[in-house]
Amino acid sequence: TGFVYPVIVHSVWSQNGFLSAYQKEPLWGSGMVDFAGGGVVHFTGGLTALIATYILGPRTGRFYDRRGRKLDKPKPFPGHSVALQVLGAFILWFGWYGFNAGSITTVTKDGNGKIASLAAVNTTLAAASGCVSALFTNLIIKERKTGEATFNLIRAYNGCLAGLVSITAGCAVLEPWAAIITGFIGGL
Repeated sequence: TGFVYPVIVHSVWSQNGFLSAYQKEPLWGSGMVDFAGGGVVHFTGGLTALIATYILGPRTGRFYDRRGRKLDKPKPFPGHSVALQVLGAFILWFGWYGFNAGSITTVTKDGNGKIASLAAVNTTLAAASGCVSALFTNLIIKERKTGEATFNLIRAYNGCLAGLVSITAGCAVLEPWAAIITGFIGGL
């Protein structure tokens, strides 16, 4: 990240960056608006993780034995403490307010307070709708497969985190109704 991230950050957030919306002649007349780093942080991290996953390959012993022969059935990868996972999700959600609303850097200028509050409202709505969409999507799929409807807490908080990631870049410019849709789609 010491080599990749600074290049991406400069390209988007610097006034001289070729993707910046604030340079004299922005790319395609508008440039890229990335308020809280949804593109810079999440896209860069996700793409880096995808490349690293491709290079490293699957977990040793889960899909293949130690000699490289494919297993008939993958070994399960059990989760850890669900209580700690939920606590971690809530800590991330709480921190997202500082990340999204705090990206305005100051509320003393005219209009910045409204932007920060819009970012906080959109953060809440997107996380909640992502949670609901993931929870009920999983409920419907499980009910169709097994005939029994069950709620899955792990799917719910993963949907919450997906909603948070989905709203990050546009949290200060989207209307609240659009934040609900953005989070809902992210939670799917």
